[in-house]
Amino acid sequence: MRGLAGVLFGILAFVWPAITLFVLVYLFGAFALVNGICSLVLAWSVRSSWRGMRLGYPRFGALILGGILRIAAGLIAFFLPGITALGLLIMIAAWAIVIGLIEIFAAVQLRR
Repeated sequence: MRGLAGVLFGILAFVWPAITLFVLVYLFGAFALVNGICSLVLAWSVRSSWRGMRLGYPRFGALILGGILRIAAGLIAFFLPGITALGLLIMIAAWAIVIGLIEIFAAVQLRR
């Protein structure tokens, strides 16, 4: 099933490259915005649940910084879709190379 989904995505990407890129960029932007907002909400709820204790939550700052960076990435995706598309292209290409090398290595190991 996974292979069929990959083939269908590839065919659609070749048939409608502009629409595919548009949807990919804006889905990423929406995901980053929602994820960043959820991170800030989590940071706020953790902060309020640890109120009154001296130790505090050790990852509180990381939640806030991560949330702000994710929101910024989402806004960049919406306002600068060309840069976002290039960044996504580089990430997908790097992912494909790494996964391909891992699969080749696994195939050689399994053959032995």
